[in-house]
Amino acid sequence: MSTPFLDLGDGVEVRKLEPADAEEIYAIVGSERERLQPWMPWAEGASVETTRSFIEANIATDGLDALGVFVDGAYVGGIGMRPEELHGDTEIGYWISSTHEGRGLVTRACRALIDHAFGELGLHRVTIRAAPNNARSRAIPERLGFTEEGVMREAGRTSLGYHDLVVYGLLDREWKRE
Repeated sequence: MSTPFLDLGDGVEVRKLEPADAEEIYAIVGSERERLQPWMPWAEGASVETTRSFIEANIATDGLDALGVFVDGAYVGGIGMRPEELHGDTEIGYWISSTHEGRGLVTRACRALIDHAFGELGLHRVTIRAAPNNARSRAIPERLGFTEEGVMREAGRTSLGYHDLVVYGLLDREWKRE
């Protein structure tokens, strides 16, 4: 098991995923597939092999896209970001298992990633995108003080087709670190 990338306290941590995590992740994704499929383009085709390949590719680039939310050592959801240093921005994406929804875990993990983006990485902007009818996902940037900037028409795609995405943005000068 890797050490926490971000320790959120109370047994909650964000860790960089390792290939050995693929089976545990896939078990949760498989049980949540129907719930994830409308929002996550990778949900329908996910397998242990595609999950492991995603993690290995992220390790090879030393990326921050393959991070997991762990509670007392157990994987409960995914989070990640893709910093673009040239542009000074990043986008954060996330999901959480239904058994851990509503506990504030994603908000806490996003807060820690935003601190990391604006602090250690020195980025200028963080973006979060969510489908208009995904109320739980939209609540995260709204709770964290992001500005709703607009709707990108049919910018999201899953196996169910294209869907709009609401874009939320946050600038470094707008972020209030706790």
